[in-house]
Amino acid sequence: MTATTKTKEPSKNMYTRMINKAAWLLEDGRVVKISDYMFYVMGRKNRHIVKVENGELICTCPGFKDKGICSHVVAVSTLLKLDKGSSFINERINMRLKRELRNLYKIISSR
Repeated sequence: MTATTKTKEPSKNMYTRMINKAAWLLEDGRVVKISDYMFYVMGRKNRHIVKVENGELICTCPGFKDKGICSHVVAVSTLLKLDKGSSFINERINMRLKRELRNLYKIISSR
């Protein structure tokens, strides 16, 4: 699957930032598979949907609309190419949930 190509060409530095952010999104359990054709990606501030349409990955973020590529698409594309993508997602999401619950417990118990 490929991303749709747009007119603005990202710089080499921009690609490096995209790859680093995509790695962080995956490592931190911020990519959730909704179905075989849709993924929910949670950035630091915003949430986006990455869809598979006609064999291509499409993202709802403004960066994708401008450049035809974004860290969300890179993360999902990487995940789809992993042999054990589903187990990777589940493991990372479970780790993230545990961290969130520990933080919530600390907040509640400090009141």
